[in-house]
Amino acid sequence: MMKKLRNILLISLTLMGLSSCGSDSPALNVSTDQLEGLWLKKGSQEYWRYRADGTGVTWDEADDISEEESNLTFTFTINGARLTHIFTGEMGNQAVPKVYDITEITETTMLWKDDYSMTYRFTKQ
Repeated sequence: MMKKLRNILLISLTLMGLSSCGSDSPALNVSTDQLEGLWLKKGSQEYWRYRADGTGVTWDEADDISEEESNLTFTFTINGARLTHIFTGEMGNQAVPKVYDITEITETTMLWKDDYSMTYRFTKQ
């Protein structure tokens, strides 16, 4: 019985591995240099600034807030195409991570996808 269960488990794991190997697009390897600068979210007045030191700030001019007035600062890390923002809250300075997959990045455009399959397009300013 144990041998049969083990064989079923091995076959299942093999099939899962095979189904994940057939990606049509190559994995992105995004660098901080590619992120650095000012980005505008499409269809909004929401800006994101990335700095070379791994820090950034975001603000929305529709809320009558400028970059200098924004308290939405973050640190970020990039691992392959996985972009993680860490926001520090005002209550107890808790760290709040937000994670996205960068699906496309050029000198002028960037696309993020979150865990809910929402896609966000940005243009470099």
